[in-house]
Amino acid sequence: MNGHKLFTLAALLMLFFVKASADGAQSLRLSEVAASDSNGNSAWIEIQNTSYGTQNLGGFYITNNPAALNTELDAPSRIKMMHLIPTGNPITQITPQNCIVLQADGQDNLGIQHLEFTLIPGDIVAIFSGNGVDLIDSLTIPVDLKDGQSWAKNFANNSWYVCDRPTPTQANDYATAKHNNKIAEFKEKDPHGFGMAIMAMGVVFSCLVLLYVFFKIFGKLFSRLGNANAQIAPLASSNSKAHSQDSDAEATVAALLAVTEATSGTGDENLDIALIALSLEAELAHDEESGIITILPGNSMWADKGTQIAQRQLH
Repeated sequence: MNGHKLFTLAALLMLFFVKASADGAQSLRLSEVAASDSNGNSAWIEIQNTSYGTQNLGGFYITNNPAALNTELDAPSRIKMMHLIPTGNPITQITPQNCIVLQADGQDNLGIQHLEFTLIPGDIVAIFSGNGVDLIDSLTIPVDLKDGQSWAKNFANNSWYVCDRPTPTQANDYATAKHNNKIAEFKEKDPHGFGMAIMAMGVVFSCLVLLYVFFKIFGKLFSRLGNANAQIAPLASSNSKAHSQDSDAEATVAALLAVTEATSGTGDENLDIALIALSLEAELAHDEESGIITILPGNSMWADKGTQIAQRQLH
């Protein structure tokens, strides 16, 4: 019973991997083809990976022989008509939503991306899986394809059209390719990098100019603020000093008044006269310091004190 379950599980796993491999193969699609032209440009074939996983083109077959499309052929007979894409090379690993370009120049000795056949308008291109039986994708190049044109696929509506500006390794719609691949567009317009160098120098120079202007403006602003603070500081110091002197004078007068009040009943006229003189001196000093003399109406305690002293002298 256990052996039967293990066999069933192994069969299911095999079916799963076969189905996954088939789905992966079906995600490889011919996307653009250019035939050899009278200007000496070699033909090329672009194959797109439409899935979101990496697919390996190694081990697949590709051909331009229309006889290979005969469904009655057996695998060995068909394989003899096709070019095998070698395995074990990372070049054939096509990343998600990316493509690979094979050169149909008849010089397969130049590398893995060169094929043993060439293409002219009217030829077919077909891709078969590694078993040599399952057809993955095929197309026929229009017989009226002109020099400098390519036969490209629009994946949006699954149709083919003549592309006047071939885009190998890029999106077939040139406007979309230009929008989605700014680097490729810049490289096309500036193949030697002079424009990039000038642009980089311009950016650096602009940044230096902005920094100079920034420090120039803020330097002047801080300089003016410093001068204003320098002018305010002496005035504040003078006012503080005057205020301190006023406070000292007021404190002296208050102290003398307190002493005078405490000693008013002693009868010592000399002491009273001395205190009055000191108080007047302090008040006069305060008035000279501020430059303002304040005269209040009415009798003061000093006038009353003077009257008392005069009366004592008369008696």
